[in-house]
Parts: sequence; C-alpha cells; structure tokens
Amino acid sequence: MQSHRNSIHMLAQKPARIITCAALAVAFAAAPTFSPATAYADSSAAEARLEQTRQQVEQATQAYDQAQGNVDNLQALIDSDSADIAAIEEQLPAQRERAAEAMRTQYKYQKSSNGLLGVVLGISTLDDAISTLAYMDQIQEATTEEIDRLRDMEAELEEKKAELVQAKSQAETERQKAADALAEATRLRSEAQADAEREAAEQLALLANQTAPAAGEGVDGGNAENTANQGSQTVSTVMAGGAVDWGLSEQDFVATWTARIDAYLEGSPLAGYGAVFAQAAWDNSLDPRFSPAIACTESTKGTYCFRDYNAWGWMTSRTFSSWEESITAHVAFLSANYGPTLTPEGAQRYCPPTWQDWYSTVASQMNII
Repeated sequence: MQSHRNSIHMLAQKPARIITCAALAVAFAAAPTFSPATAYADSSAAEARLEQTRQQVEQATQAYDQAQGNVDNLQALIDSDSADIAAIEEQLPAQRERAAEAMRTQYKYQKSSNGLLGVVLGISTLDDAISTLAYMDQIQEATTEEIDRLRDMEAELEEKKAELVQAKSQAETERQKAADALAEATRLRSEAQADAEREAAEQLALLANQTAPAAGEGVDGGNAENTANQGSQTVSTVMAGGAVDWGLSEQDFVATWTARIDAYLEGSPLAGYGAVFAQAAWDNSLDPRFSPAIACTESTKGTYCFRDYNAWGWMTSRTFSSWEESITAHVAFLSANYGPTLTPEGAQRYCPPTWQDWYSTVASQMNII
C-alpha cells in the first residue's frame, strides 16, 4: 500500500526533462561550418532566433512527453487499485458471513456450556479438561481470525478507495499539464515554421540577383549524383509556405504525411518509408517535406546513392544499415542544424557551389509533396 502512495508522490514530483546546452553544443559541433553569404548580413541573428525557438519547442515537447508518461503510470495505478477494490468488494459479503457465523458459533457454545464456570464444573478427568479447553481455544481462535480478516479487508478497502481518489486527482492534474504542454509545443512549432518561411522569403528578396557560389564545400561535397549541379544562376523556385499544419495531433500528423510522402516516393527505393519520415519529422519538429525533397535532389529518391542507405549526399562519417536508421538520423540532423525548413542560408551551407540550383530544386520537390 505504502509503495503505491510513494509511486504517486514520485510521479507528482518528477520534473520534465530539459535539453541541456551541452547537448546542443555537441549537436552543433557535428555540423559543418561555412562562411555565410555576404548578401545576407542577418544570417547569424536569424539562425540564433530559429535555434532559440527550436530549443523552446524541444522543451515543450519533452514536458508533454513527461506529463503524458506520468498520466500513463498513474492510470496503471488507478487500474490496479480499481481491480483490487472490485476483488475486495466481491469477497466482503462471504467474509462478513463467515465472521458472523463464527460469532454465532462462539455465542452458542458459551450459552450452552453456561460459561467458563460451567465448563470447569463439568470436567471429570484431565483428558476432558484438555480436550474441552482446546476446543474452546479453537472456537475463540477461529472467531478472532474471521473477525480480524473482516476488519483487515474493510480497512484495505478504505485505503484503496482513498488511494484511488488521490491517483485520479493527480492524473487529472498531469493530464492538464500534458494538454498545456502540447498546446505550447503546437504553438511554438507553428511559429517556428512560419518564422523559417518568413526568413526564407526575406533571404530570397536579398539574394534574388546573386549568382555567385557560396563559400565552403558543403554537406554534400563530392556527391556526383547531385542533380542540382548548375551554377551561376539565380533562384528560380519559391517554396510554398503554409503547407505544414502543426495543429494536428501526432497521430493525424503522422498519418497525413505518411500518405503524402509515400505517394511522392512511390516506385523508388525509398517507397513505403513515408511513416518513418513523418514520425521523425514530428519528433524533431521539422517540415516533413524537407528530407524527402533533398533525397530526390541528391540521389533521385535513393536510386543513385554514393553510400549505402545514404540518399542525401550526406558527407557524414556515420554508416547506416537500414533506411529507418538513416532517415531518422538525417531528419534529426536537419532539425538540429538547419532549422524547421528549407532556407536559402541553409542551401548555401548544404550545397555551396550551386546553392541557387539546389534551393530551387529542393523547393520545387517540396512543393510537389
């Protein structure tokens, strides 16, 4: 009983996990560094704003996961207590009857034997005395056991009911915490998406006539399968905004984007992995179109990969043994290093030599999904 109450107390006190600065430092240390395009002077400030929002989304999402986990654990306690209460209530009538019968038996025996004095006077031999007193002890012990058992069951029932009330109250509190955290995460995700799309539009306005390559080799440096390989041109395609609805529930979000991404990847080596892309996008607060569109640009949707299970021309030291592993890793990489969605600044870092063509190609594919 005490262990259940302790469990409820610990669940109530357990804090939400917050991402640490050290973890973020490690994530950014893994990202390649390139000189920002001079035409976009506010790149670092914009990136800092997007990163701050990403951290806030991460914290709100983790707070939701923690609160929902507490709800699930408390619900398990509620279910256990409810089952115990039902079992005790089912057994109580029979135990009450046994206790009553034991008391009746004791009363009848005491009445028929005229009490202890009558018993003593009626004993004629030592054997009779031993047998009679043993019989009386058995009756008394049986009566006491049945009555004590009844009292214990009734006390346990009351404790279980009190514990159930406490667990339900705490579960309701945790449900509200989860709902509030989810609403905050949804708001922040939506704002981050809109902010990134706004940043992209502002960057495009500043870079509209720039044809020079950006500095650095890029994330996809050396990928001969990159289809966005035309330099000395301007950006020709604008990514359509407002396509991602973060107001959906996780289940609806994943289902919606699974279908859309599966339709987009049909007939390719990545066919059927829409759910992996969609779930990873939800988990990392990333535009679900971003990674599949890069896969199309860098490897024709996984058809021409320069490394096993690497459809993104991703010059990482990591190796992958499955599409599930690499998709999840790439989506997390994009979220940690490029913000919620495609931007010209991100294109300059992913594919510097032909970033305009790369941006246009990825944007056009995202518009298709």
